[in-house]
Amino acid sequence: MANKQAAAQESAVKTMVVPVVVLVVICIVCSAILAALNSVTAPIIEENARLQTLESYVTALPEGTDAASLTEFEGLTTEGVTGAVSTPDGAIAVQAAASGYSGNAVTVYVAFDASGSISNVLVDASTQTAGIGTKTGEADFYGGFVGWDAAEHVSNGSPVDAIAGATVSSNAVYNAVNSAIDCYNNELKGAA
Repeated sequence: MANKQAAAQESAVKTMVVPVVVLVVICIVCSAILAALNSVTAPIIEENARLQTLESYVTALPEGTDAASLTEFEGLTTEGVTGAVSTPDGAIAVQAAASGYSGNAVTVYVAFDASGSISNVLVDASTQTAGIGTKTGEADFYGGFVGWDAAEHVSNGSPVDAIAGATVSSNAVYNAVNSAIDCYNNELKGAA
């Protein structure tokens, strides 16, 4: 009888405790592997994001602009602005973002010429509703900002009308462009 009881206890330990211990060990090993993988890939991901941002700046700035010639601004404090660069000839590009539909960010790159007019705008509306909010990322919409004097904020109808059915996404673009304008006027004008 004692043998049966000891065997039953041993069987209970094997069926209940051993699987838990094995799972805990597997979790610890997997966590360690993921941490090591993150430490290796994080700098690569960060550098790729930086290069993609520089490419967007170059696209927004006048033709012939080279990423190597850009000067990045540090310590910008304007709300919504995530970065800015200048060219040797005084053009400035500002990256800004604002909350769009469902709280997803709409990112804009606004280029200013040396006289303070908007020379180009790029909008990344890929986070917005396909076929509706994403229309704010089309040149037909954001191209209307080109030539706008940075002395004034933009709004619905001034200089571009909101896209029907995409008011939230349109307002996100207006807000992001206004953040870029504020940054240009308050922190960057004359600094290039």
